[in-house]
Amino acid sequence: MTALVRHRTGTRVPSVGDVVRDLAVRAAPPALALLGLGLVVGYVVVPPLSVWTGEDRLSSLLQAGRTPFLDGLALAASTIGGVTGNAVICVVSMLVVWVISRQWWLVTLPLVALNLHIFVHIVTSTLVSRDRPAVAHLDVGQPTASFPSGHMGATTAQLLVMALFLRCVLRSLAARLAVVATFAVYLLVLGWSRVYLGMHHPTDVVWGVVNGVACGLIAWWYLRSGSPQRQGGAETSGRAVTSVPDGRG
Repeated sequence: MTALVRHRTGTRVPSVGDVVRDLAVRAAPPALALLGLGLVVGYVVVPPLSVWTGEDRLSSLLQAGRTPFLDGLALAASTIGGVTGNAVICVVSMLVVWVISRQWWLVTLPLVALNLHIFVHIVTSTLVSRDRPAVAHLDVGQPTASFPSGHMGATTAQLLVMALFLRCVLRSLAARLAVVATFAVYLLVLGWSRVYLGMHHPTDVVWGVVNGVACGLIAWWYLRSGSPQRQGGAETSGRAVTSVPDGRG
């Protein structure tokens, strides 16, 4: 059952305290587990994998094939997926969710996805501290290190939440497919751009996607289902939630 359906008709409006408790109980533990897994991958898996695959050769190959057009395309994609771009994506996503649902707790979903990713990314990047590829860098590096890609993680997390949300409210299959295709194509271009610009190794981008998908799913599922009941079990509290289309039409 999706977050949208869980908090529709028949459940009470969650309080701020409910949301904070769900964040602490249902979002923080899996985020910490993701962080631990990322540290293991960054310390243990990536160094030998990088040597075995020779991934640095791809960075050198892409550098040799740089053109003004590709430079501009890569920089544009990376700008959208950067710190400012993701802040804009978050605000726009929250506005879209509010306009469609009028449910403030659903508006938290993109924000939770982004902030979970920021936490996991900053700690992982700081502790692993992987050097960026030894090629000319065409973008301005963030203060964080190379592993994992923050651009890929933050953008993937938010776009995944929005894809899941729009899947629930868009009645047209064609519209749903168009949304998914648009997001997927952009993420592919963004991943290519980070390697092309010399800012990340391919494994940084791959783990950035893993982080983004995980944080997006954690955010999507962090709100509890059902509603608290009084002693005796049958009576729910609070007012009913306005129904939101679930997109199955």
